[in-house]
Amino acid sequence: MLYCPTFIPNYPTFEKGGDLMTRIEKIIEIKAPVEKVFAFVNDIDNMAKTSPPEWESEILSRDEGPSRVGFTYKIRSKVGGNVYEVENECTELVKNKRRSIRQKGGSLKKFELTDLFEPTKGGTKWTSITEYELPYSLLGKIIDKLKVHKAVEKRFDYSMNKTKELLEKE
Repeated sequence: MLYCPTFIPNYPTFEKGGDLMTRIEKIIEIKAPVEKVFAFVNDIDNMAKTSPPEWESEILSRDEGPSRVGFTYKIRSKVGGNVYEVENECTELVKNKRRSIRQKGGSLKKFELTDLFEPTKGGTKWTSITEYELPYSLLGKIIDKLKVHKAVEKRFDYSMNKTKELLEKE
């Protein structure tokens, strides 16, 4: 079951400079050790296994070796007839506890993702916090409310549930 306790549609968060970003926070419990969940989520090659079929995601390029601070990868996703290419960079990595990624370049004005991992009695509590801002100022906010926000939320629901399914099956 996927929990979304702090989700409020288009809940604004203010950062330095007064930027307005959309925030989505999702929590799921996975019946697997935190080491296993962290390793799976942190492996960029697993992104294709957990992306919704309609996103048609592919990794275009990536740094060699395991994910680490400074690790970059470029991904292309096709969603609803639109093609998006983004380059992301790992900005924080604390093994079995926390991973943060930000967009270095791409179609969004800003994108930041933080994954938190906590051991529980039954396995691992995984919290994923996504903050993003579309370009085009007011028009971007309207497009977000009408279309993008739902697609992003659906993508994270699918990805987290698919991760749970794959890890609990092993």
